[in-house]
Amino acid sequence: MKSKEDPRVRKTRRVLRDALVSLILEKNYASVSIKEITTRADVAYITFFRHFESIDHLLMEVLEDGLSDLIRQIDASAAQAGTPNPEMEGKFIFEYIEQKSDLFRILFKSQNVAPLRKKVTANLSSIYQKSCGPLHNRRSHVPIAVAGNHIATSLP
Repeated sequence: MKSKEDPRVRKTRRVLRDALVSLILEKNYASVSIKEITTRADVAYITFFRHFESIDHLLMEVLEDGLSDLIRQIDASAAQAGTPNPEMEGKFIFEYIEQKSDLFRILFKSQNVAPLRKKVTANLSSIYQKSCGPLHNRRSHVPIAVAGNHIATSLP
């Protein structure tokens, strides 16, 4: 989403994202319909398709926005400290997962979101490897990529 985007478009996308999240927290992701999302968001049904291809696309945006937010927090922390701080970055990762725990439980437990789960797991693993790589014992028999993947898939 671009910052020069029309404020009405940003608002519509935000209310659709918020509606999806609230519905997912109330019921199974697989049973959420576009009609329920648009009703909850108080927008026309056709409006959904002006912004998103599918519910999966909407959920992926929610998760990608959250991961982008996490990366910004990590980068801001490193810039403020003047040097990378793997301990603080690792803390940010786990705090983020804790703050978004309901969504991550849904993401990792629902069979219907397997493609999304794979993408989010890869993103979390990458963030872990970048941020916490310096803490990884170089003599370890477990490569950092394997450790990152393990942590990303075992968080919820």
